[in-house]
Amino acid sequence: MEVIYGINSIRDLLRRRGEECNKIIVASGRGGPSVKEIIETARVHKIPVEFTHRKDLDKLAGTSENQGVLALCKPFVYAELDALISNRNKSFRTDLILVLDSVMDPQNLGSIIRSAHCLGANGVIIPEDRAAGITAAVNKASAGSVHQIPIARVTNLAQTLDYLKDKGFWVFGADAHGGKDLTDADFECSVALVLGGESKGIRTLLKKKCDFLITVPLAGDFDSLNVSVAAGIILYEITNHRLKASCMS
Repeated sequence: MEVIYGINSIRDLLRRRGEECNKIIVASGRGGPSVKEIIETARVHKIPVEFTHRKDLDKLAGTSENQGVLALCKPFVYAELDALISNRNKSFRTDLILVLDSVMDPQNLGSIIRSAHCLGANGVIIPEDRAAGITAAVNKASAGSVHQIPIARVTNLAQTLDYLKDKGFWVFGADAHGGKDLTDADFECSVALVLGGESKGIRTLLKKKCDFLITVPLAGDFDSLNVSVAAGIILYEITNHRLKASCMS
């Protein structure tokens, strides 16, 4: 079973997918209005609620940063690639899909997924190897967004980019240096945005697959941004273009 922890993640789980939850486990002595709400909601849905020692709950969660409550539910189900392509937000007339290359940190992955959901992306693609998958930590970092936007897991990102191109997408790669200034890029098309991992960025093979490379202009001393921060900035810029294009159509 999948473990989900954190107040907001569990509240979202009960609100949107209560039928998938098998059990709620609460640390003995854990109180407060939020936990009380979770317990009452679970009982309304006839979901068993169990109380246990905090150290046992921490062991189940795999971390002590679980806010004293967790849920056991059905395993996370990845989406098919075509489901992402067909999941265009109704506010836009073009598509936007994120392709993540070797993002290893669960906090970064969760934050990127949250931004993708909030800024109207169709979905997120991650690789099976050398990258973080959807875990309880990612779920918590995304504030439950992993269950609100389709996420596909593929074996070959290069082939996936070729497939997206065949479907009418233009591939934009985020590059720390040497790309076109983000604010000058033309995003009035269906966009596949490739973001590289924390250490080396986009791998060479995937960079060659990109139709355009874009760079976030920086004024500070650092030579690059955290990948989740860069994702938020670029997604916001793309969303502005998409909204303007939709209003004009």
